[in-house]
Amino acid sequence: MKQRLIKLVTFLLVLGIGFSGTWQEKAYANEMGNEVRVAVDILVNSEWVRKHKDAVKLIDTRKEGYDEGHIPGALQFPYTELQDPHHPIEDYLISKKQFQKEMRKLGVRNDQTVVVYDDGSSPYAARLFFALEYYGHEDVRLLDGGLKAWLDSGNELTKDVYETKKGNFKAQPKETLIVDKSFVKDAIGKDNTVLLDVRSPEEYRGEDIRAKRGGHIPTAVNLEWKEALQLKGVPYFKPLHQLEEQFNQIRVTPDKTVIIYCHTALRSSHTYFVLRLLGFEQLHVYEGSWAEWGNDPDTPIDQP
Repeated sequence: MKQRLIKLVTFLLVLGIGFSGTWQEKAYANEMGNEVRVAVDILVNSEWVRKHKDAVKLIDTRKEGYDEGHIPGALQFPYTELQDPHHPIEDYLISKKQFQKEMRKLGVRNDQTVVVYDDGSSPYAARLFFALEYYGHEDVRLLDGGLKAWLDSGNELTKDVYETKKGNFKAQPKETLIVDKSFVKDAIGKDNTVLLDVRSPEEYRGEDIRAKRGGHIPTAVNLEWKEALQLKGVPYFKPLHQLEEQFNQIRVTPDKTVIIYCHTALRSSHTYFVLRLLGFEQLHVYEGSWAEWGNDPDTPIDQP
């Protein structure tokens, strides 16, 4: 039975057929009983990228390093280009008009698969993943382990620079995905709603203060974003059952509405991706995050 399953998975990967629905499994055992990572839905591995890179739009989101080497076929779009320099809130997501302009410059079309990656831990790639989903792109995926995984799998980099035709990407925001300060205030203490703080425990406790005030939003639970990653070697995402258990322990479950925040929504985007992997549907990102909440003297704050 196991061998039949392996053959089926391999056959689907060769054909480039995705798995429908939400992400369900991310690894299968091979004949020797060892874990084999496979491409499934929004999370793809290096082997999948190697086979399909000529048929997808591959985007390198690193701020630095592209010129020294990148995955063949990848275009550069530093995650910092997603930060609106004119918005009063630090690192707020760029507007619909600007995002559409940037994606068209990259040649992104609405009908194509986009794969994003960064150095490995994936916060920068996840930020673009979130932005693409917010602005309505239907097929965006993330390379598990990023550039570190690509190199660890024995693949080479290139310094080639690519030209691309202008894309036809049309931004159609999912307005309810991003919520504001008023929405968050109303959510405090509400049944079946969880405020999820993905900053460090020190920030959550008010010991590491990065705004005018430290602490956390009342009733918020804390799970640092990087707890979703393996700690040693290539920073792959942890297996599905481990991710589920971590969130279950803090009562973050798919039946609830989850509002995610950090300091500037970068780390929130990473956790948004993880919860998407787990099949969560009632997700919101507080885009203003602590950069707004912690600098407003009138917002309520808790400290342990």
